[in-house]
Amino acid sequence: MVVSRSVSEHNREMWERLADAGYAYTRPQGRLPSSESGLRRYVDPHGVLKSTDLDGAKVLVLAGGGGWHPIIFAKLGAKVTCLDISPKQLDTVASLARKKGAKVTIEEGDMADLSRFRDSSFHVVWHVHSLVFAEHPEMVFREVGNVLKANGIYRTETMHPFGFRMYEGWTGTGWTMRTAYQDPGPVEFSDPFWDDGNVRVEAPTLEYGHTIERIVNGIVAAGMVVDGLWEYTPDPVSDPTPGSDEHVEATFPIFVEVSARKLRAGR
Repeated sequence: MVVSRSVSEHNREMWERLADAGYAYTRPQGRLPSSESGLRRYVDPHGVLKSTDLDGAKVLVLAGGGGWHPIIFAKLGAKVTCLDISPKQLDTVASLARKKGAKVTIEEGDMADLSRFRDSSFHVVWHVHSLVFAEHPEMVFREVGNVLKANGIYRTETMHPFGFRMYEGWTGTGWTMRTAYQDPGPVEFSDPFWDDGNVRVEAPTLEYGHTIERIVNGIVAAGMVVDGLWEYTPDPVSDPTPGSDEHVEATFPIFVEVSARKLRAGR
């Protein structure tokens, strides 16, 4: 398989830069819940896996470096593989796994190339927030469709294509989109800095606001059926300052989450 390296390698460099600086999104957020129900709520707030027995299930946490997700699935009894493009964030997962007594297999690689894994080898592919960094999401979906077992579950979350285009779009009286909704190119912003309140890093990542149509149709074309879709902003700020990021997030859905199921074995 031939994968365009320009976008993925650029974003890999940016995430290594963010990880070096200790940016919040490259580290676990919050404390690890102690109960099984708490672990499930943390990793799966919309209940995609509510009827799934994870004990012994083979789970691929896709683009899961730096966070709790691989550790939580291991704590729930799954046989976990974590793949990420950032070596430093994978080091964070490996360190967390050792500290928490969790077994996680670490793989460095691009989410658009899963050829290292056998076809039909995972019960669950849990795609942590990263599709926004993929230039061609259909390539990712096709790879996921290949490695999922029949009836396997795929879940992905990314930036909402509508709300994402509103950042920096305040006119003084309302909001306007940075780019046209159907524009397939990266959404460009004037501020190249990431700021979590403690760390400020110049890391101009390339990010794409894939339309819901493109996401759903791409998943279906990869041999899966979509069985859930959520558009939301988690914990929006009440009475935000007009024109602020918090105002965008209180006005528009910022994330879209999609769950799907593999229809049959094979490609």
